[in-house]
Formats: sequence, C-alpha cells, structure tokens
Amino acid sequence: MDKMLNKFWEVWGQSDSLYNKWANKHNINNVRLFVLYTLDRNESLTQKRISLYTGLAKQTVSSVIQALKKEDIIILLPSINSDKREKLVVLTDKGKQYCKELLTPLYVVEERTFELMGEDRVKQMVDSINLFNTILDKEMRKNEK
Repeated sequence: MDKMLNKFWEVWGQSDSLYNKWANKHNINNVRLFVLYTLDRNESLTQKRISLYTGLAKQTVSSVIQALKKEDIIILLPSINSDKREKLVVLTDKGKQYCKELLTPLYVVEERTFELMGEDRVKQMVDSINLFNTILDKEMRKNEK
C-alpha cells in the first residue's frame, strides 16, 4: 500500500505542476488561475463556494478576490442568501474577456486530453477521485473524535 500511496502523491503532484506551469507561462500564480477558472465556469459564486470548489483557504480566495476587484476583473454583488454579508463574485466584461484569452487555450488542451483518454476512462477517473475524497473525509472525521 505504501507504493500506491507514494504513486498517488507523485501523480497528484504532477497534475498540480502542470497547472502551475500553465499559470507561470501566463504570468500569474496557480491560485489566481484556479479562482479565475472557477469563476469562468460558473455564473456567480460566493467566496465560500469558490473556496470549496478549489480547495483553497478562504483567506487565500479573499486576497485573490480583492486583487481582481481592484483590477476591475470582478465585481461583488449582494447575495440572495439569508446571510447579507456574503457577496456574489461575478466577472465583469473585462474579466470575461481576460478569462477568454487566458482559459480558452487551456480548455482546448483539457478537452483534447479527455478525448484522447476516452469518455469511460474520464468517468472512471472522476468517480474514483470522488470516491477517494468521500472516504478520506469520512476517515478523517473518525480520526478527529
């Protein structure tokens, strides 16, 4: 099992490294890439949802959001949620154009990768990662007690 765990971390690290490489090539950091990717794939999200979607710490997401707001890449709108402090993060027209230029080539590469892998393998990969995350979360919760 140790070999599989080591291989898992190696593969995870390689995937992370590939996205870091993409971000660096476009003169941004991976955190900004992940936040922009998330916003581009969704109409609007709260900072909390962005944090959950990306796995990034809330404070990290907040820092990126503040920087993007200063650059007029996003705006913050009142949430329809019961918590009035929570704001929706929405791309501006400038932000949409920025994401289009930054992310469209990445989407093409990802889609081509999925095509080459085949639909069944992609589904198996996603299902396996989802199962891993579900079981890991359950086991970690047991360990907290």
